[in-house]
Amino acid sequence: MAFTLAHEAHGRGEPLVLVHGLATTRVIWRRVLPLLERSRRVVAIDVPGFGESPAAGEGFDLEVVADDIANGLEEIGVKAPFELAGHSLGGALAIVLADRHPGAVRSLVLVAPAGLRRVPNAAAQLIGGAAERALPLRRRGAALADTPWGRRLLMSPGTKDPASIPPAEVRAMLKASQGATRTGAALTAVAQVDLRPRLASLKVPVGVLWGEHDRIIPPSGIETILHARGADTPVRTIDGAGHIPMMERPEQFSLALEEILTALSRHRNIAATRSP
Repeated sequence: MAFTLAHEAHGRGEPLVLVHGLATTRVIWRRVLPLLERSRRVVAIDVPGFGESPAAGEGFDLEVVADDIANGLEEIGVKAPFELAGHSLGGALAIVLADRHPGAVRSLVLVAPAGLRRVPNAAAQLIGGAAERALPLRRRGAALADTPWGRRLLMSPGTKDPASIPPAEVRAMLKASQGATRTGAALTAVAQVDLRPRLASLKVPVGVLWGEHDRIIPPSGIETILHARGADTPVRTIDGAGHIPMMERPEQFSLALEEILTALSRHRNIAATRSP
């Protein structure tokens, strides 16, 4: 059976591909899609093993999954080079994709990316197993989304102000996690890698976006990226947001992402004029 990359596309113009993080699907972007599609074609995908995209073999191999995403985008008509934004696990996958398919990526935006600091294998296995067991418990509490205290219970510690997220959005995220069949394997895999050498060697311009109050992947990771990429790397932070700023502060997130993409475009133009 042919592999099909589940996706949705909005708007017209140059493509921007959005890659979601752990234990969710493309639904994580739904509050920012109407804002981003005003100036470009936005393609939100389901990572293989999550949502409606079939898993890429057994377990979760970052390189295999990144290759499947690259090939799947080509199959659904996303022409290279495209702009690429990856969140959390999706950030790790975006680094691997840009490294293995440099001609496919015009510019890369990392949103609180995972994979920049390796943990011991035993700890990675424990973390992955715990995440797998926690998901069904969270879904059983979906009815609590209708109350502010319930949203705080369900969405902490991933958000700064869980009560500010509309109940329908919380329920949508919890429902989306039902299709996350590779959560434990993906978390284990990304915890076992250190992508800093790959990040440093990327041939594409890179920008960074982070929630200021992220307790899942702290914004101290910005310094890690600046060390790998240089002090002129475009950086934006979102005040009042934790690990999922696209859900907590969609307007601020969209504006910051557009600013980074504009800055990266200028970087490309400057580099092009300096080329012999």
